[in-house]
Amino acid sequence: MKPMAGFRVQGGSVLAGVLAALVCLSGCGRLGEGAPTDVVLTAASDTTVRVRWAAPGGHLPDSYVIAFMETGTSEWLDVASASDSATRADHNPLGRTGRYRVTAIYGGRPYHATETPTSTPVHTAATAVGELNSTVYSGYGWDRDSGAGSLYTMEYASNAAHVDFYITDWATGSTGPEYYAASPDWGHCEPGGGGLVPAGAWRPNWLKPLAESQLPLPRFDSTVYANNIKLALDSTLAAVVCTDTFFFADSTDTFVTVVRHYAIARFGSPDTVTGTVQVETWFQRISNLRLIQH
Repeated sequence: MKPMAGFRVQGGSVLAGVLAALVCLSGCGRLGEGAPTDVVLTAASDTTVRVRWAAPGGHLPDSYVIAFMETGTSEWLDVASASDSATRADHNPLGRTGRYRVTAIYGGRPYHATETPTSTPVHTAATAVGELNSTVYSGYGWDRDSGAGSLYTMEYASNAAHVDFYITDWATGSTGPEYYAASPDWGHCEPGGGGLVPAGAWRPNWLKPLAESQLPLPRFDSTVYANNIKLALDSTLAAVVCTDTFFFADSTDTFVTVVRHYAIARFGSPDTVTGTVQVETWFQRISNLRLIQH
C-alpha cells in the first residue's frame, strides 16, 4: 500500500491515525459545546414534573430538548423543548412516571446530560411489620432520600423522625383479631400502648384505602384521608401521606413549611399467631408529587 499524499510512514501505517482523527471529528464534539449537568426533578404541581438543569460550561446551545421514558418501557420520547437560556421545563406526564433526559442542541448536534433522574416510586419488598405489642418492630418509615422503607421500634422517641405508620390492634397483646395501620402521633396515647410509646415529635400522617395501585393518589385532604385504617383479613392497599414540618426563624419571625410525600402500602393478611403483617411499599421521593405508577 502506498502512503497517502502528504504523509510519511514511520514505524507503521498512518491509516490508523487518520481513521482515529476522522472518528474524533465526527464524535468528539466541538470546542465550547457540551451537555447540560445537574439534572434534578421537582414537583411543578402535584401531578406535573419540573425538570431543572445547569447550562453547559461553554457556549449556550441553540435549544434544549427534554425526553421522557415511561416506567416499564425502553423508548425515549421528546416531550418538551426550551430556549438557549432556559434552565427548567415542566412536563405533564398524564399520570405516568418515568425517567427524564435533557439534551443540548448545537446546530443539530445533540449532547445528552449524563444524569437521567426518575419519578418512578421506589419499591421496598414485603417485610413483616409487628403489632405494637409483638416482638417484631411495629413502626415503618421511608428514607426521604433513597425512598427505601425500614422497620423501627416505637419504644424510643428518637425514632419519631423516621416512622410513618405503625400496626396496632388497639388492645394489650398482639393477637387481634382486628388490626389497623395508624399515624405515628397516636402511638403514645393509644389504649394498646400501655406506656410503651413515649411522647415525642411523632409525625401526624394520613392513610386511605385504595382500589387501584397505578393511578395518581388522591390529593391530600383531611376529609378524604384518615389517621388510621382497618386492615382487611386478606389484604389491603392503602395510600399514605407523610408529613414533614420544618421551622425557619429569622430576627423577626418564625416560618413553618409543611412538605408531603405520597406512598402506597400493600398490607398482607394479618398473622394473629406471630402478631405481624407483611407490608410491601412504593414511595414517591419527589415531595408533593402524587404520581405512583410503577
